[in-house]
Amino acid sequence: MIDLYKILGIKRSARRKEVHKAYRKQAKKAHPDGGGTDEAFNQLVVAYSVLSDEGRRAHYDQTGEVELPQPDNLDGGAIEIIAEKLGLIIHAEQDLAALEIGTLIERAIQDDIAARKASVAHQQRAGERLVRLRARAKRKAEGEGDLVARVLDWHEVAIQGQIKKNEVIIGNLERALVILEDYSFIDEATAEPSEEVVEALNDILVSLDELAAILNTSPSRAEAMPKEAEPTAFG
Repeated sequence: MIDLYKILGIKRSARRKEVHKAYRKQAKKAHPDGGGTDEAFNQLVVAYSVLSDEGRRAHYDQTGEVELPQPDNLDGGAIEIIAEKLGLIIHAEQDLAALEIGTLIERAIQDDIAARKASVAHQQRAGERLVRLRARAKRKAEGEGDLVARVLDWHEVAIQGQIKKNEVIIGNLERALVILEDYSFIDEATAEPSEEVVEALNDILVSLDELAAILNTSPSRAEAMPKEAEPTAFG
């Protein structure tokens, strides 16, 4: 049986803050980019995700079973959107101190939502025109098969598919906005991040690690690893 407390190097009576600090301390050396291994880092992520969750920790303490979270498609899609927006900022090569990061991300997501809703409205109008066109399309002579009807059927399927796709993405975008309400992006040069902000940032990074594991990817965060003296989510 895997001892999650041993992996984090904490006592079974450790509080959530101690769990968080232990994860921060070991994350750099356990990560493959810091000299660790994929297996060691994945075990560390699992240990933190279980022991930092009251319900899953209680289940583990009682049964010794590691109850892994079931991937939520909505949250998974929302996290991918957040990761994409943060990636654009990371690679923009602009002074972060001059950017209102939270506002920029929120505005970009809202613009995406507006564009997707406009696309849905367009597709719905196209669907209405298709219905009227279908009513007007009459075959002049009798015969087997109705090729025009089959073409119209294809267009109807395509339209409904586009509407459904955009509605799913809109749901992901709206969920991303809700998630981001709990986060702020503070300039470290002017303000010291609070313990709550550090824990919040750490939680979203753990969520990204879990999502990467689900997608069978191994994201590299070597350059994101801070120096020892910097008070970030990694130590």
